[in-house]
Amino acid sequence: MVVLYPDAHRPLAEAETFGSDVGGAEFNVATSLARMGIPTAWISRLGDDGFGERIRATATDAGLDLSAVETDDSRPTGIYVKETTSGPHGAGTRMHYYRSGSAASAIGPGTLAADPAASILRDAAIVHTSGITAAISDSAAQAVASLRETTGPATTISVDLNHRPRLWHGRDTAPLDALVGQAGTLFVGADEAEAYFGHSDPQRLFDAHPLLERVVLKDDSRRASSYLREGEETHVACLTVEVVEPVGAGDAFAAGYLAGLSEGRSAAACLRLGHALAALTLIGHGDRPLTVPDARERDLLADAPDATWSAWHVHPGDIPWRTSS
Repeated sequence: MVVLYPDAHRPLAEAETFGSDVGGAEFNVATSLARMGIPTAWISRLGDDGFGERIRATATDAGLDLSAVETDDSRPTGIYVKETTSGPHGAGTRMHYYRSGSAASAIGPGTLAADPAASILRDAAIVHTSGITAAISDSAAQAVASLRETTGPATTISVDLNHRPRLWHGRDTAPLDALVGQAGTLFVGADEAEAYFGHSDPQRLFDAHPLLERVVLKDDSRRASSYLREGEETHVACLTVEVVEPVGAGDAFAAGYLAGLSEGRSAAACLRLGHALAALTLIGHGDRPLTVPDARERDLLADAPDATWSAWHVHPGDIPWRTSS
């Protein structure tokens, strides 16, 4: 989707000019992975319009495989608007989505069943999606509810719950339940798990979802934890970050973690990479990391002593693993 934001962070009612960027949950994850040199394909649909061209250009620059991105000449590319708000805890961000009837909302089972998407899904080591896709339309819900039928037997399905109550208001969440039921890896916030599942107990999640092998539980600004069905659990504290804007940090975390997973790194290293990419998103106004760690920097992040990790402070003027390497 294309992101619009009022210049000078003015309220929408007073805004006269807007800046623009590109974002969206799976898009953010995919472009971050591709920028790190990890072969990544994106399956989606775009309108035959300037916004669609903007997204394609951004994806191409990131190195994404776009062979399974369809162009729809009758539906527009979706957009969303970010509005800066004020409250008792300081500035925040409110999102306004305009994607009903968009090209992406027409994703359906047929999108995934036809080549080249079908071949990509069969051959992929990891297929990542989120609860937002399940919520954008009935056809998209049907597509992700049967995702396992389209993937290869060795493919890990990765799901970021991304439960947005506003998107599901008055609707049956059965498609989201079905998506979670296919997941081998589940990303979920602790508060989000409490709200959706009624608890944040990884063992209860494993018991309820037989295909689930890994739960990655994010506890806001404290820590993130990785739990394996076999019993192993790993905890890594968050980096200290000077936050500019929080939007997109969860997607960046998933990208960092999946990068570590695809490179065969330890659970602790995967969590560290997740934290690092989240930090690189938090220090900017965009929905994606300002920059991504190259292979050498990923090694440094993975291998840094705990004391060094704990001392790092990330802010717009300093990325500590870069200045210390």
